[in-house]
Amino acid sequence: MKHITRFARCTLLLVLFATGMGVLRTSAQTVVINSGAPGTPLYAVGPIYLSSTMYYKYSRFAYLYTSDELAAAGVQPGAVITAVGWMKSSGSSAAGPAVFDLYMKNSTTAAYSAATELWDNLSAGTTEVYHNAAQAIPMTAAPNFINFTLTSPFTYTGGSLEILAQWNISAAASPIATGSFEWENTTVVDRIYGMGASSLPSSLSSMQNNVDIDNLRPVIQLTLNGSTGIQPAVAGSSPSLYPNPADRFIELRNDGGGALERVEVLDLLGKVVHAQGNLAGTDLHIDVSTFKPGAYFLRAYTANGLVVKRFAVR
Repeated sequence: MKHITRFARCTLLLVLFATGMGVLRTSAQTVVINSGAPGTPLYAVGPIYLSSTMYYKYSRFAYLYTSDELAAAGVQPGAVITAVGWMKSSGSSAAGPAVFDLYMKNSTTAAYSAATELWDNLSAGTTEVYHNAAQAIPMTAAPNFINFTLTSPFTYTGGSLEILAQWNISAAASPIATGSFEWENTTVVDRIYGMGASSLPSSLSSMQNNVDIDNLRPVIQLTLNGSTGIQPAVAGSSPSLYPNPADRFIELRNDGGGALERVEVLDLLGKVVHAQGNLAGTDLHIDVSTFKPGAYFLRAYTANGLVVKRFAVR
């Protein structure tokens, strides 16, 4: 498990939070979250359940990351997650096709302390961030991560972060893999629910199929787009947003920076509540009169990259 310590030392600190008219310019960074003591590699911790018998072809997992864990790794509110990766300990692989889905949500959950939890409850309020209906799993093994580039980048807005994984390899011919998937993991209290089964499980647990996964969680890598520091807005360098706070509308003005291509407004749960594309560089007027009062993030995709702004609606 020395590779995990090495990854921890190499973790890049990333500060992405900006208030008011502050902006975040993006550059890809990776962080590894491996809180707790190293554990023995285990197939039952997921994100894909595949034992040596290869009997169960379905699995679901839910992982909780607290604000303290995220902050320790350098993940601050406003971080845009563009990829997620896990570390498999051996070179087993699966050609598929399998269906693999990932879901995320910002939450106030402090612990996964119940004995069992329904998938419907865990997945409520999540955003599907990755879907592949013909997923294959490569031979990639520790110390390298198997990365999944998100089809929908996710903005962390503070509090806890929950990541859910769903796997279905029932359409693949036997044998469905070259061996079991043993995942590198660490011991951390009340941060996991999971289950492997002969159909998609409706209830998840920290004890599954006679294997105790309580307080174990696989090592994860997050790829983030963001700045290494807070940068003040500079006229002519990025889109400007006003008024802030807003009552009825916000104006996004292209002050000579990269042409606007697409904008998205997200609430503090990371849900996209407004989106506009094909902007062709025009300034933008957004009606926020129907938005609930509170804080929001605006993602502006420009010819020069992604800019994230925080604003409030009164």
